[in-house]
Amino acid sequence: MSLTIVLVDDDPESRLIVRHILAGASDTMTIVGEAADGEEGLAVVRRERPDIVITDLVMPRLNGIGLTKRIRQDLPETKIILISSYTEDAYRLMASDSGADAFVSKQVIDSSLLPAIRDVIARRLSGGSCPLPPSAGAA
Repeated sequence: MSLTIVLVDDDPESRLIVRHILAGASDTMTIVGEAADGEEGLAVVRRERPDIVITDLVMPRLNGIGLTKRIRQDLPETKIILISSYTEDAYRLMASDSGADAFVSKQVIDSSLLPAIRDVIARRLSGGSCPLPPSAGAA
């Protein structure tokens, strides 16, 4: 069974990079929707009910923190990975406080996104619900 993923990022190039990374795991992961801002992303997430949402932190209309909080209310079982060009600890803390399951810096997304996805899925399968553990924050 393939994991379903919704990708939310206002930068088309970032979405292309994530699609390219996930293409290498297309036998186990499928992008079922994309959006260019948080409001549009929330609508896609509600419609598709994905296993995982990969969302940018800074976006127009509804940022990644707000989107994460709304998804947590509507679909608490959905795993959320926040991605960002901002790597300061304050952003990681905001991601954790919002209920995100992982935070991945766009500077290392090539090597860190797939391991972050595997980690959040492994925690879900083991019954773990602790958002953003220290190991995921270091990605």
